[in-house]
Amino acid sequence: MSSMQSQLIRPTSKSNKNALGDGEQEGIIFSVEVKEFNSTYHDSGKRVAFNVKVEFKKSNGELVYLYYAPTITWSEKGKFMKLLHDLDAIPAEGEELNTQALIGMRVTATVENVERDNVVYSNIVRIQKRATSIPAKSSNEEDDEMMKQLFDVDDIDFGDM
Repeated sequence: MSSMQSQLIRPTSKSNKNALGDGEQEGIIFSVEVKEFNSTYHDSGKRVAFNVKVEFKKSNGELVYLYYAPTITWSEKGKFMKLLHDLDAIPAEGEELNTQALIGMRVTATVENVERDNVVYSNIVRIQKRATSIPAKSSNEEDDEMMKQLFDVDDIDFGDM
C-alpha cells in the first residue's frame, strides 16, 4: 500500500466454483471405496478410510462432487460407525458391509465451508440417509363402514362359547 492511498478496499475472495452453501444439501452417493491416505497421526504413517463420493446438483444444474472419508474403525463412537448408523447400513457382527448397496442412495449431507488463501472449500461433516415418505392412504367411507361391520362386537353371539 502506498503512503498516498487513502482507501483500503478488501479484495473479493476467489470463490471455488465447486463450493456449496453451508448447511444441509441433498445429494446421491456416487461411489464408495476403501482408500489409504498419508497420516502423521498414525504410527504406520497411513490411515485407511471409507471414502464416500457424493454428487450434488447446484441450482444452475451444475454437478458438484464432495468426499467424506472417515477412518475405518469399528468403535461405536467413531465417525465411521456414526456414518453407517446414519445410512442405516451397519452390518451384523461377523457380516460383510455391502458397499455397493450404498451407491445411488439419496442422502442429506451437512456441509461446512472454510476459506483458505481466498479460496472457499466445502466440506461434508455428516451424511444421513434421506427419509423417504410414503403418502398416507386417504380414508374411504366404504372402507370405514366395512371395518365397523367386521369389528362390531354387538353382533357376535357369545352364547355357544
